Amino acid sequence: MIKSAAIFIESNTTGSGADFILRAQALGLVPIFVTASPERYAFLSRISNLELRTCDTSSETDLRAVIDSVAGDMRIVLLTTSSDFYLYTAALEARRQGLTGPDPNAIALCQDKDRQAAALRAAGIGVPYSATVRAECDISRSIKQIGLPAVAKPISGTGSIGVTFVDTQIDATDALRKLLGTTNDVRGRPIQPGALLMSYVAGEEYSVELLDSKIIGVTRKHLGPLPHFVEIGHDIPARISTGLRVKIENKALRAIQVLGHVKGPAHVELRVDEDCVTIIEVNPRLAGGSIPTLFRYTTGFDPVLAVLRSLLGMSSLPLRGGAHGSIRFIVPEREGSFALPQCEHLVDHFELAEFVLYHTPPLQFRRCNDFRDRIGHVIAVGDDPAVVARRAEAAVAFILGA
Repeated sequence: MIKSAAIFIESNTTGSGADFILRAQALGLVPIFVTASPERYAFLSRISNLELRTCDTSSETDLRAVIDSVAGDMRIVLLTTSSDFYLYTAALEARRQGLTGPDPNAIALCQDKDRQAAALRAAGIGVPYSATVRAECDISRSIKQIGLPAVAKPISGTGSIGVTFVDTQIDATDALRKLLGTTNDVRGRPIQPGALLMSYVAGEEYSVELLDSKIIGVTRKHLGPLPHFVEIGHDIPARISTGLRVKIENKALRAIQVLGHVKGPAHVELRVDEDCVTIIEVNPRLAGGSIPTLFRYTTGFDPVLAVLRSLLGMSSLPLRGGAHGSIRFIVPEREGSFALPQCEHLVDHFELAEFVLYHTPPLQFRRCNDFRDRIGHVIAVGDDPAVVARRAEAAVAFILGA
């Protein structure tokens, strides 16, 4: 019998990368992980029966040679990635193999945040005003055009890397110059220098999680202090009125339709100020920040498995509501050596569903002001959303010695 292969091109490092591989195995597929740097992924050593292929994944020629080699030995039935950096590449290669997957052109449009905002604005969807900065001479013009306060951010990126709130001419100039001077992404790959200056939108932050143009749920997001945008927690389901939920969901659905991203997962980030809903950005992927895990605990619905089933042409899975869940991330308040207190009974004491550390203590902590500041997380689940959130927050406070 010819084996069926599921190819994964690279992965995120602290999110659902391992889950994708394990779910593929549960579906009876042979997972093949293609990477340029296996050492980047600690979870690889914990997964048995995983085929590992190494190549320069930034090279179209090298990557295609590996994929074609697999196709010579097995039937490829699925090709995808859980990494923002390889979404477009995976979509292209899936299409080349004749496989189901998102539209590569829609992926490219979503990942260029300037083009994305322009497309949404042209369709009458509320988004922040933005100006593109390609060179030093664009900085003054962009500040005058957008005004302050504003948000400086990369044209493409992920994990809040390089995203900064600015409210003075000096801060805006410094932030944009820093982005213009960035020539490699967080994985060391060369990028075209550039930045966006976007008007700052006040309000509470939410995200809508979707798959194949269907709503999975709405998440309430919690951010650390400005001037940065580090996500420090999420609550599912968001505690909002039915009317606001419908308004948020409809905005998200309209946005992905305008962008043409109607197949595959989407993570749409929004801000709500009183009754005004503004879309911050559309990400053509599953949510990060362990939001898929939180959905699994609270609804029994596994977004990772659902994505794979969709790519395989299988039927969708039912959503079951009922429980409330909160995830809170462990973010040290100071740099330097960091040793955790005794945590043997932490899960039982705070009634946690999950407690995960991303690094083995003690560690030398250096602040990056983005997702890399999170050294672990706790998840609490229960019937009362306020109690659930308090348990998660108390556990993090204990861990940090507060």
